[in-house]
Amino acid sequence: MLNVEILGGVGEYGRNCFFIEVNNQAILLDCGIMKNKQKTLPNLSTAHVEKLTAIFISHSHIDHVGALPFAEQLGYKGPIIMSAMTRQQLKRPYANTLVFPEEPSEEWITVSEKLAFQWGYSGHVIGSVWYKIRFEDKMIFYSGDYVVDSYVLRATLPQENEVYDVAFIDSGHVELHVQNKIVLQQIAEFVQEHSHHPIIFPSSFSGKTLDIATYLSQHTTREIYVDKQLQPLFQQYMETESNVQLENAAREVFWLPMKDVDTGLYFVAEQNAELYPQALPIYTGYLHREGQMDRAYQHFFYKTHPDYEDILQLSKQIRAKEIIYFHSPYPLNK
Repeated sequence: MLNVEILGGVGEYGRNCFFIEVNNQAILLDCGIMKNKQKTLPNLSTAHVEKLTAIFISHSHIDHVGALPFAEQLGYKGPIIMSAMTRQQLKRPYANTLVFPEEPSEEWITVSEKLAFQWGYSGHVIGSVWYKIRFEDKMIFYSGDYVVDSYVLRATLPQENEVYDVAFIDSGHVELHVQNKIVLQQIAEFVQEHSHHPIIFPSSFSGKTLDIATYLSQHTTREIYVDKQLQPLFQQYMETESNVQLENAAREVFWLPMKDVDTGLYFVAEQNAELYPQALPIYTGYLHREGQMDRAYQHFFYKTHPDYEDILQLSKQIRAKEIIYFHSPYPLNK
């Protein structure tokens, strides 16, 4: 019998954590916290942890990994499965980390006699993945955070025409209709039209940052600068080939280290945007942070999750007896 418990992440944006039990043994899909001041934990308990045989991690963002220390506090000592690039990005190491090869394969990776998985890249950030899991006699699909149309990162799906017992599909931008390529073109046109004005991009450790910076390096004449906090993201980008679309991705360093703001394009950590009052900010996500409205700005929304059309298409491609949509406070109204 398959039992699914939503410990966080459904009907909310954050603390993704999904408990799947079969015959008194269980696995966990991600183990995140909320991105709020309280850092709200998932509803994970000792009773859950006692049944766990593995934790599958889709990527390194805190709403997917932030509660791993809590799982350890509750007594979890089993394998934590993730990509090598995700492990590099974590702020601390974890015991019993199981890392798989960097190139996806249709071969099953065995965790135990009753648990095996396949994986592929999901396009959200360097090292982010989806999982196809065989647990006892059940088949499970977990999209992780998925980007259909990243400019530089690969996103694949399982090739077999499997029917899953349950599928978890990212619905993070269900309320939106966005074409990322058009947004990139709009941003490039804007920065070229304002070629003598310094522009900052408040940015996160994400594929979106790489997409925008790479595209602008190829389609504008502006110099691009990256601050110290984002340098590891760009360095890892240069070091991987399996995770990128080679026809679009940069293979040589195209950015400069931060300097005094002049007339360039500056990619800075989100919390540092206020340090550059002389530059015009371009925001590319939700406008919800305090201080964003206190100065002139431009806004071009760039997807980091599936939008409505993407979700419908993913739901057709991933055939499942039950689909659970996560990562959004909005319902999916088909």
